[in-house]
Parts: sequence; structure tokens; C-alpha cells
Amino acid sequence: MKALIVYGTRYGTAAEIAEEIVKIMESEGIEVDLADSKGLKDFDVSPYNLVVVGSGIKMGKWTKNSLKFLKDNKFALADKKVALFVSCGAANDEKTVDEGREKYLENVAAENLAGKPVALGLFGSVYDPDAKHGLLFKLTNRFIKKEMEKQGIDNNKLHDYRDWEEIRAWARGLAEMVNQ
Repeated sequence: MKALIVYGTRYGTAAEIAEEIVKIMESEGIEVDLADSKGLKDFDVSPYNLVVVGSGIKMGKWTKNSLKFLKDNKFALADKKVALFVSCGAANDEKTVDEGREKYLENVAAENLAGKPVALGLFGSVYDPDAKHGLLFKLTNRFIKKEMEKQGIDNNKLHDYRDWEEIRAWARGLAEMVNQ
């Protein structure tokens, strides 16, 4: 059995999640290929039993290359097991988890897949005050910083909101699906 993990990342967060998924699936005996969606063209998905596509979310959007991979392979993926994951701030707060799942996973699946995904993974993000961001993010970041202050969180430090045990459990679930 063979799986493909394709990811799009801006700051490395989704890449680290994808790498952990690969590590767990390989430990479960699955042959896995990992691919950065950047520059990925005319990729043959036919050898794979499972295709996992993930992205970091910035300013409410998937990376353009991950979405392009889904769109370009929509019909080739129709007879495959497909899973989607994102790393986003919506997963950092219980109040926004359902909205994040709908907006970044369910809606993206409905628009870009011919079938239903076998799994959806909504994982936390990394807040890095030193990361290089564009002007729009800097303006939005003022709101984020104020929210962090209200919660007593130091917004001058890096905060990793990813739940690695949740990510590993999700990857083990994917490995079970591939073996079925």
C-alpha cells in the first residue's frame, strides 16, 4: 500500500505536520511519498491508495499551490482515498473550531474534490511574532495581539498550538484506512 502526502506551507508549519504524518505512517508499514506542492505539475497520482493534501492557512486562505494540486487532480482523485488537513488559528480556540472545519476543510473538499474525503484534520497553528509577514497580516496582527493580551498570553513569544498527539493519532487512522 502506498500513500502520497502533498503540502503547501508559507512558514514551515504545514510542512512539519506533513513530515510527522509521513513518519507515523511509515512506522505503521505504509510506503509514503512526500511532496511540496510548490512547483508540482502534472503529478501522477495513479500509484497511490491514499492522497493526503494539506496547507497552512494565512489570512483565511489555503496556499495557492495546494489548491491548484487539488483542482488539477480533481478527477484523478475521484477513485482514491483522499484526506485533507490544515494548520490554522481557528483550531487554536474551541469557539472557532467548527467554523474552521467548515470553511477550510468541508468547503474546500466540496469545491475541489469529486468525492468525499475519508478524513479531515484541523490542526493548530504557530504564532511567531518574528516571522516576516506582509502589510495586511501586520494590520490584522494588532487584533490577534490584543486577544492574546486579554487571555494573558505573551504575544512577544513563539507559541506552538499544534497538538502533536492529535496529529499522530490522525496519521495512525490514515494508515489503518490504507491497509483496509
